[in-house]
Amino acid sequence: MNQDIPQPAETLPDVTDIAVGVEEKLHGLLDTFELPGARLYGVNIAGRPASEANICFLAQHPDVYELLDAPSSALARMFDAAAIVTCGWAAPLAPDGTIEGAPSEHEARRRVRLIIVVADHGVASVLRFADQPDDVVTDPGSATGSLAEAVTHFWFDPPVNLPTA
Repeated sequence: MNQDIPQPAETLPDVTDIAVGVEEKLHGLLDTFELPGARLYGVNIAGRPASEANICFLAQHPDVYELLDAPSSALARMFDAAAIVTCGWAAPLAPDGTIEGAPSEHEARRRVRLIIVVADHGVASVLRFADQPDDVVTDPGSATGSLAEAVTHFWFDPPVNLPTA
């Protein structure tokens, strides 16, 4: 190998495959749909099948948006990907795609655990409902809304340099 020629970076598995593998691993570890806060994990996957990701717990915060904005969460950028885990209530969407009222107060609410994986090559999510824990729903990056925007900002925007005293 010629050291003067840059070598291509190892290609990572598809981000949806990574998300499914991370969710399977965390489902076995967490086994709950009630967490005291959103969690952030670093994920290393290079050179491994998507189902064998190495996962490292980094931080937890009661508010997922504050977790993503915390300066210490930038540690996730040292990994191949990051996984965000949050639990909450989901409710059916109205025909126009909106939710009528707070999901936690909806008569058809369901407890849900959402895992979002973000890497340089995209975003994907996997969710699992408490009342059907053997079924998973995947999204290959088409999610919209404030959380999707926060995750995109967290991973893809350049880090903020804080002024020194």
